[in-house]
Amino acid sequence: MKNVRFVTSSACAFAVLAISPSLIAQESVEQRLKRLEQENKALQQQVGALSSDVEKIDLGGFVPKIGQFRDVMGSSRGVGQGANKVYDIEQGISFGGYGEMVYKDRRDGGKDEADARRAILYVGYKFSDKWVFNSELEWEHGSTSKEGSASIEFAYLDYMHSDTVNFRAGLLLSPMGLINQLHEPTAFLASNRPEIEKRIIPSTWREMGAGLYGDVGDFAYQSYLMTALDGESFGAKGLRSGRQKGSESNSEDFSFITRVDYVGVNGLTLGASASYGNHGQDEVGSGLVNPLDPNSGQTDVAIGNLETFMWEAHVDYRTGPWVFRALYAAADIDDTETFNNATQSNLAKGMSGYYGEVGYDLMGLVAPGSEQQLRPFVRFEQINTQDQMAAGFTAEDKYDNEIVTYGLNYKPIPQVVIKADYADYENKPDVFTLVFGYVF
Repeated sequence: MKNVRFVTSSACAFAVLAISPSLIAQESVEQRLKRLEQENKALQQQVGALSSDVEKIDLGGFVPKIGQFRDVMGSSRGVGQGANKVYDIEQGISFGGYGEMVYKDRRDGGKDEADARRAILYVGYKFSDKWVFNSELEWEHGSTSKEGSASIEFAYLDYMHSDTVNFRAGLLLSPMGLINQLHEPTAFLASNRPEIEKRIIPSTWREMGAGLYGDVGDFAYQSYLMTALDGESFGAKGLRSGRQKGSESNSEDFSFITRVDYVGVNGLTLGASASYGNHGQDEVGSGLVNPLDPNSGQTDVAIGNLETFMWEAHVDYRTGPWVFRALYAAADIDDTETFNNATQSNLAKGMSGYYGEVGYDLMGLVAPGSEQQLRPFVRFEQINTQDQMAAGFTAEDKYDNEIVTYGLNYKPIPQVVIKADYADYENKPDVFTLVFGYVF
């Protein structure tokens, strides 16, 4: 009987010993599976957080979302949509840009033209809530050979003290006019910038300088001291060739430029700006000793101070489907007799011009609520860069011109624009222009 009990006990013991490792192993696997599941969930959470951070860096840091042009138009910062983004990030680097590709059909039988007119990269860095660096790097006409170029359009440091007073210094865009600071292709209706804002206000006009900007109630202001234009390059066509562009600029003369806008009504920018200073830069020209005797020889003659007062008044109003724009500009220049005798030019002592344009978005009628925009528009401009001449000098009719531009401005999305228009010139050949543009 004892033997039977012993055998039975032994068998049970062996059975328990045999089953126990299996139970232990089974429990270990279940525990491992649970642990792996927990680790997998934790890993997924970490990957999700990392992906979110990467997406935030990609979209919210390097390329933050572009703002509305309407908001930029009423701002005292004086930069376009792409360049404005650096102010909207917390800290770090920001990229933006714009560009336009152009086809021109010259109606006088001259050569048609296809051109990669501009490719722009905005690079900004926000050091802190107070300090910002911003720049615009520009490539024109597809190459630096032939007529192409690579330039710094602006590069400045901002110290943002408050909404009311902020300090800016570096290579600055002049605040005059509607186009000079806000010249991205999505910002204006026509394919080409108005002649007034190229020849009287010499857009794109940038010079070295420093000054203040800010908002006071319903008003925005900008006020800068900048290196003057190089008056030696002024001429019958206007002031555009006097731009120094921050390239080893002559700095014998400076000009004071200020602008004030009323922005108290949503969508409205109503204001004026002015520039005053000498632009002679102590330059000399090879004038005739006796203008009545071409054989008397040439000698160096001072071109004069070219004391110049420029001013303009402007309005930009965007309401519903409508866009209205208008600008008047004038320039009064002293010492033009001295200048013309020294340079054998025909520079006027007075220039003036104006333009107005209107566009209406048809998509509001065809597809209400669509982000697409299709605006027929018309722009009328009159410019005379020889409006007033000094005694002894005669104005030429070819510098008194009227231009009527009419066409279509189509935006499939707010950041992309396709423009097609026809410019009818009074005193030069007409041009049909097609533009593909973008901003980001």
